[in-house]
Amino acid sequence: MGLDCYMVHASDQKKAFTSEDDQRLADIQLCGGLFSGDGSDGSFRGKVYEPLIDYLCGGEYVWHKESKDPAIMPIVRNDELADQAHWLSDLLQASQEVAEQNEETLQDDTIIIQVEQRGSIIEYTYKEVRDLELLLRATVEGGGVMQVWW
Repeated sequence: MGLDCYMVHASDQKKAFTSEDDQRLADIQLCGGLFSGDGSDGSFRGKVYEPLIDYLCGGEYVWHKESKDPAIMPIVRNDELADQAHWLSDLLQASQEVAEQNEETLQDDTIIIQVEQRGSIIEYTYKEVRDLELLLRATVEGGGVMQVWW
């Protein structure tokens, strides 16, 4: 089962939240799926990043939400996205502190966290985490929400 995530305006959930709304999103590159893009277009492959969010918040399937109306995509609220952006920011800051203590520099492809999911280890790079944090933060600041489809 897959999970695609779509950043949208809370006031008009048919309008994607993209780099046109926040120029900082123009250079992000998250994993895309069959029906989703790389993040800069307001969508990304949530299945790839949900294990990281689950790990950071201590939950499971945080983005797998149900809708009471099957015609309406479930949403992750703005306040939930704010919390998730904060957790990612904390992870980035901790990774930078460790790198500085070791007199190292974080590169885009530096693996900063490994998360186990169903017996597999998933590795996340500095750039991936930074891009996801930026996408969530920009959406929060722009008053958006995230629709999820699975």
